[in-house]
Amino acid sequence: MLRYIAMSDDLRFRNRYRIPSARLVSWDYRWAGVYSVTICTWGRVCWFGEIVEGQMSLSPPGKVVAEAWRKIPGIDARVSLDEWVVLPDHLHGILIIQGRPQKEQNCEGDSHLFAQSLGAVIGQFKSNATKRIRRDLKQPKFEWQTRFWDTILRDPSDLDRARAYIRENPARWNAQRRR
Repeated sequence: MLRYIAMSDDLRFRNRYRIPSARLVSWDYRWAGVYSVTICTWGRVCWFGEIVEGQMSLSPPGKVVAEAWRKIPGIDARVSLDEWVVLPDHLHGILIIQGRPQKEQNCEGDSHLFAQSLGAVIGQFKSNATKRIRRDLKQPKFEWQTRFWDTILRDPSDLDRARAYIRENPARWNAQRRR
């Protein structure tokens, strides 16, 4: 009789296939700060609508994503939204985390994800949007990329550049897709 012995992927693969985190090691992503994030669909599939004459026209999944993004401050009172836009296969947004976490917390399980961190906020957003798209819109194949891209905006000029990039992104969409 064969027995299956559960072992972690760290042991099984000896960390050979682990992609290093892109997060800044010296930064605690629970800290107050201004963060620019980009979240993409799996395989860059255009689930969220299309660009028409430089403006985004949201599909039903795109409307769900926009609504879920707007709800973030209601889920975590420390987070407020700044400039953001949903594009056909991704979302750009600026999140402002204010104050301190309610209490010091350890990592959640083995995921190395801190509660009240930027990663937790994005994870909650992605989960909420995914559930609604799959269940309510009956799109079981919808998926996000597992990770997201972020930048810590450290000064007003960084924030101004990120806002301009987000505002101008829909108008650049077709030129970007032709490359």
